[in-house]
Amino acid sequence: MRATEARVFWTPENEEDRYLPEGPRVVPTKPGGSQGALWWLNLQTSARSTHGTLHSRLWDSDGVVGNARPQRLGFLLPTNDMLRLVIGGEKELGVLSYTTGKWEQLITIPDAEPRTIINDGEVLPGGKAIVFGTKDTQFKNPIANLYLYTIDDSQISVLADQMICSNGKVFRTDQHGLWLYDIDTPTRKVKRYRLDLSARTATLDSHAIDLANQIGFPDGMCDCGDGTAIIAFYNPDFAAAGKAIRFDLNSFTDRLIVSFFSVGDEAWS
Repeated sequence: MRATEARVFWTPENEEDRYLPEGPRVVPTKPGGSQGALWWLNLQTSARSTHGTLHSRLWDSDGVVGNARPQRLGFLLPTNDMLRLVIGGEKELGVLSYTTGKWEQLITIPDAEPRTIINDGEVLPGGKAIVFGTKDTQFKNPIANLYLYTIDDSQISVLADQMICSNGKVFRTDQHGLWLYDIDTPTRKVKRYRLDLSARTATLDSHAIDLANQIGFPDGMCDCGDGTAIIAFYNPDFAAAGKAIRFDLNSFTDRLIVSFFSVGDEAWS
């Protein structure tokens, strides 16, 4: 099995910026997407913090710009407007203008549980909907949900419940429609759902990627565009390097291991 070692892109000087960095996205800075900036976020800035931070860096620059936010964060997504980002955090979804700082709330999730907050999210093919999940901040009980938000009508629906920490998401299309792959981190499983947008439902499939034999916990996932996905792992114990594994979503087997340097988080996200 082939392994690749990645290089360090940026090392934060402040401890707050080293705590739970996640969700890197390329956001175009010019029409046509010919140039872009890398954006990412700190879910929160310490174990007891109640706020997070957005970061950005131009590819041709060494400078990193931080933007403190008044809530714990879950994910960020680019929009068609290069100056605005969709942000999920705490129990709300909204649009942030990162030039003016203006915040426009889209929805508040229908969840009064004090221990759950929004976690990871991903835009669906076509850009008309977002699937995102929540997490139990104590990572103990199945009290989190998976949600569908549709942009045109600004409606939100619960797709699945009884999760602990809903994390990385990947979509695939076949002759029957959409598949949704979703990580539930503490269970070490990637579940697969048949997603029906018109019915606003997600039906759990019997197939899943079982990661119980892996060291660490699956934390993030990205689509490779060829029927495979790369899953990044969080290791709560000391390790010389982090780990990401490429999986075939058809056979549910690993194809390629990619190792990278770890910065040592203190908690899952």
